[in-house]
Formats: sequence, C-alpha cells, structure tokens
Amino acid sequence: MDEYFPQIIRQRLGEQRDANNENIDEPTKAAANICGASQTASEAAKGTEPINRKERTVYNEIVRSLEENALQNWSQNRGLWISEHNFMRQYATRQIGAGAEQKVYLHPNGREVVKVNTGTYHGNWLEFFNRLLCHAILFPATKYSTIGFTKVEEIFAVLIQQQFALLTEGAPRSIVEPYLNRHGFIRTKNDDYYNPALGIILEDLHDENVFLLEEQILFIDPVIYFETLDMALKQNVLFRFPFS
Repeated sequence: MDEYFPQIIRQRLGEQRDANNENIDEPTKAAANICGASQTASEAAKGTEPINRKERTVYNEIVRSLEENALQNWSQNRGLWISEHNFMRQYATRQIGAGAEQKVYLHPNGREVVKVNTGTYHGNWLEFFNRLLCHAILFPATKYSTIGFTKVEEIFAVLIQQQFALLTEGAPRSIVEPYLNRHGFIRTKNDDYYNPALGIILEDLHDENVFLLEEQILFIDPVIYFETLDMALKQNVLFRFPFS
C-alpha cells in the first residue's frame, strides 16, 4: 500500500523491503496506511484536488475524523489504545516539557521520552505519520516510533517515543543552514527550509529544536511538510494523495 507515501518514503521502503530497516517502525507505517485508506474511501477523495488553503481546510475537516475513528478501532484491537486516565496515572509526575503540539514525559526507563501529540501542526493524520516516516529517513539518529494512541481532554492524540539525551548546546543557524544547504535545502524565512528537488519543507529548526552533541547535529523536533498543489511553491508537487 505504498501509494499512501510520498516518493522519498516510497523509494526508501522499496530499497529496504527485504532488509531489516530498524528506522521504520511498523506501527507508524501501519497507521499511515490506515489513514490513507480512510482518505481514499472518503467523499472528499471523490472531488477535485484542493488548489488553495480554503479547499485544503475543507478536505482535512472531512477526512480527519474518519482517520481518527479508524485509528482508534485499530489501536484498540492491537492493544495500542490507552485511556487518558491510565496514561496520566503512570506519567502525570513525569512531565518534563510542553509545546504547541505536544507534551513531553520521561519514560520510566529514563532513556526515552514519550510525547503526546495532538497533531496541531497538520490538517490530517496521514500528513503526521508521513512526517514521522520522513524524519526517520532524514534524521535517523533522532527517529520517532509510534507506541500508542489516547485522548487528551477528548482530543485524539498519538503517543510517540524518542531517545532521550541531555542536550544543552543549541545549534545556531550559522551551523544548521550550511549543513542543510549541502543537502539541497534553502532557507525561506527564519528557521524554515525548503528542498525544491524533494518537495519537502522543514520548519522550526531553531536552537531549541536542533542541538549539537559531540560535533553531531541532532534534529529533535523538526516540523516536516510535503509540498502540495495549494502551497504554490515551485510546483514540484511531491504528494498529491489521494489524487493521482
């Protein structure tokens, strides 16, 4: 069901199909497939492709609830659903941070963090799970894995896990920008970057999301988007799902 993935992910999955690709966790891939199937079966997919933000918003409003219902049913059947009460009973005293889209908790093992993400930065959940898959390809040292699903004050949320490290040295733009330039990304504004060849946008790469550790650049929380027609960038529309 690779048709639900942008080309960069599809290509990588093809290269690794017969290998043990530890960077691509199965729950994330399965969740993306579920969201893709939900969108394909929706009434929204029978229309024309959104060509502006307003049309994209309408499309997302239709498909997002379908994705959430399908993900909740699947996760409950797979033992991946955890009630908000049970999650907070285990993690309420372990919160170590919070941002616009997620709250961060230290895992009981002390080696990983669990992030409760409500998908605020994405119009639909397929975008979110493709973001996680792309993160694993572009920045494998800080990859995420999907470990569960829940609701936070009645809002659907995904539990994602990432290796924990005590990082204190933020990476300045003077280091991040040349590094990304070498990989085909150009800075568009502030700490946002765009790769016209790949059709990928990276945002929020400031020194609280990108760090230095022993001369290695670690991208902790990049927000990744795939170019769509309504963005009106270079017209390198990488991802036109479900319209092909």
